[in-house]
Amino acid sequence: MKKYIFFGISCLLLLLVMACTTTVTYTEPRFYTNAVTSFDILGEVVYESKDRVGYNELLRAARNMYPNCDYVIDIMVDQKLTVKTTVFFFLTSRSEVSTWVMRGTAIRYRK
Repeated sequence: MKKYIFFGISCLLLLLVMACTTTVTYTEPRFYTNAVTSFDILGEVVYESKDRVGYNELLRAARNMYPNCDYVIDIMVDQKLTVKTTVFFFLTSRSEVSTWVMRGTAIRYRK
């Protein structure tokens, strides 16, 4: 009987130790290069809108700033949330206004 209890407690402790350990695998690229296609960086483009916007609007804004723009890379989308709270005696009103901001880098491919 003592053997079964010892075996059960040993399995329980082993299970507890294995549950608290983890293995982390880092996968990093061997090399990074942009030599596949060469391009010229034209500049940064910022586009703001009250509506949700997509890539086409950002590309249109980039082509307005840089007429020879071919593509926009490194795009980041932020949402600015403006909250306005009004208190009138015991009544509280709250309004939220969202502004979407897209930023990216305009590039031109070398021919």
